[in-house]
Amino acid sequence: MIEEMRGDFLQWLRGFYFAAQRRSFTLAGQAIGRNQPTVSHQIKRLEDEFGIILLDRSRGRMDLTPEGKRFLEKTITIFEVIKEMREISEDHLLEYREVSIASTHAVIHCYLPEFVQQFSDKAPNVSIRLIGGTLRDILEHVELAEVDFGIASLYHVSNNTTYHELFETRLKLITPKKNIFHLSETPTLEQISKLPFIAQPQSATRTPLIERTFAERGLANRKVLILNNFESIKKYVAYGVGVSIVDDFTLTEKDKETLNILSLDGIFQKESYGIIMRQKKHLSPAVKALMAVLKPDIEFTP
Repeated sequence: MIEEMRGDFLQWLRGFYFAAQRRSFTLAGQAIGRNQPTVSHQIKRLEDEFGIILLDRSRGRMDLTPEGKRFLEKTITIFEVIKEMREISEDHLLEYREVSIASTHAVIHCYLPEFVQQFSDKAPNVSIRLIGGTLRDILEHVELAEVDFGIASLYHVSNNTTYHELFETRLKLITPKKNIFHLSETPTLEQISKLPFIAQPQSATRTPLIERTFAERGLANRKVLILNNFESIKKYVAYGVGVSIVDDFTLTEKDKETLNILSLDGIFQKESYGIIMRQKKHLSPAVKALMAVLKPDIEFTP
C-alpha cells in the first residue's frame, strides 16, 4: 500500500536537495525561485514528517546529519526515477536533450573533442555540457547527480559509484628540446629530483602520486613553478624553466618540435581514466548513446 504524504512533498524534497547541495537556505532559494523562509519551512516539514533532523546548524555552518546524508541519497534516487517516468511516453528521446559531463580540463581538451564531434553528427539536437574541475569537484558533481557522469582517474571506487575504464595513460617526463639538463633517455628519480621542477597543484590528479613516489625514495621535487594548466606547463618547459611530469594523452606530435618526451615506465605504472556514475543512476537514451560512442562495449545495468 502506498502511504499518503502531506503537503507538496516533492517540493519539500526539492528544497532539501538544493539546501544540502548549496549548504545555504538563501542559495537554495535562489536556485529554485523561492525565498529563504520558504526553503527553511520545507526542510522543517520534512523533518516533522519523518521525525528526524536533516541539517545541523549548531556550529555556525550548515552540515548534513548522518540521517540527512542517507535522506539525500534517497531524495536523489526519487528524482532519478521521476526522470525515467517522464520518458515512458516520449517518442523522440534523442531530441532536444542535454548530456552533462564533469571531467578534468586535460580530458576535456585532449580526449573528448573527437568523440563529441562523432556524437554531434549522430544526434545534432542534443547539447553537451562539459564541466571542468579537480577529482574532488568531479566526484561531488557525480554524487549529487549534478551531471550524468564523470570522467576521471580513480584509485578507489566507492560503494555508491560505478567505474567503466575508457583509456590507459602513462606518465612522461618532458624537458626542453635542447637537452640543457643533460638527461639520459631513461632518467632516474634521483636525476629528476636535482632539476628545477614545474609542478601541478596538490588538487591535480597525478600530484599526490608523483610526490608519494619521490617521498618513498627519500627524495623531493625542486619546485620552481606551480601551474594548473597543462598547456602552460608545456610552454614553460619548452622555454627551459624546468622539467615536468604529465600524462601522455596530453602530448601531441607538435609537442615533439619543442619538447623532449622521455619514458618513465620503469618508475610509474600505467594509469587509467574511466566513466564514473552513481549507482542506480537513470541514464536517458541520449546519455546512453554518448556513452556508447565513448565505449562501444559498455554494459548498462538495470
